[in-house]
Amino acid sequence: MRITWGWDGGGTKTEVVALDEQGREKAKGVFGPLNLNGAADGRVQATIKDAVGFMAAQPGGLEACAGLVIGAAGISNGDAARLLEASVRQAGYQGPLRLAGDQEIALAGAIEGPGAVLIAGTGSICCGRNGDKVLRAGGFGYLIDDEGSGYAIGRDILAAVVRAKDGRGPATALTESVFAALRVRDVGPVISWLYAPDTGKKDVAALARLLPSAVAAQDEAARQIAMKAANALTELALTVWTGLGLQEGELALAGSILAHHDTIRRGVEQCCRAVYPQMRCIAPRGSAAYGAAKMAAGL
Repeated sequence: MRITWGWDGGGTKTEVVALDEQGREKAKGVFGPLNLNGAADGRVQATIKDAVGFMAAQPGGLEACAGLVIGAAGISNGDAARLLEASVRQAGYQGPLRLAGDQEIALAGAIEGPGAVLIAGTGSICCGRNGDKVLRAGGFGYLIDDEGSGYAIGRDILAAVVRAKDGRGPATALTESVFAALRVRDVGPVISWLYAPDTGKKDVAALARLLPSAVAAQDEAARQIAMKAANALTELALTVWTGLGLQEGELALAGSILAHHDTIRRGVEQCCRAVYPQMRCIAPRGSAAYGAAKMAAGL
């Protein structure tokens, strides 16, 4: 039996999926981090060893694998990509192998035919295809990009809190929500937490979960943050859609922000369909790991 494998490597976990020749899932596992730009080298090596071991333990072992596609952030870094491939080979897999960007495998799993996937998690990016043409927008990192992402929303929530403190912005229910989340009682400790060496982008992005309840309470600052995020994500999607020359097709809405923030998701859907009425906004058809395994069928 011809089995293809896909890995979706992330900063906290790596999902591994096997498909048969009919595209049916035959095995699935979840292992440690595979973020080439973030996780400690020892943890990445352990993840690779565990994932290859899982493949070897399936019926037919590694010899039954017709192809493996690994998607992860940081693949464009040549040194990191070479190290990843060498580690996979050292762990025992010697079959066909391709390394791909995380947005590429997400697109392969999310839609059928022409269209795009819009991802808003800690970061944000849109990637689409029309025939052989593939185009992306965004995804250049939180320091200069990633608008509409969890990080951008968390940052804007903190900005709303300090602006309210100064009187430069409206009073907001987000202030008490942030204080409760960080277990502080004033803005000073919030700033100390933000600039502490061990506070990372994921910590800021985690504050995005405070937004929906404030929007539901008709908090003006929260409403503005949600609108800003929806507009930024719409811009990503329309940039790709227009660049590909699409009039119809699927736009898969993926990532925690679009999954859990109804106001933002509805805003994106409404704005996109106002420009392209035949665009079909959907939930992703399959996971990024599933997409990687589909891609492996072509190796």
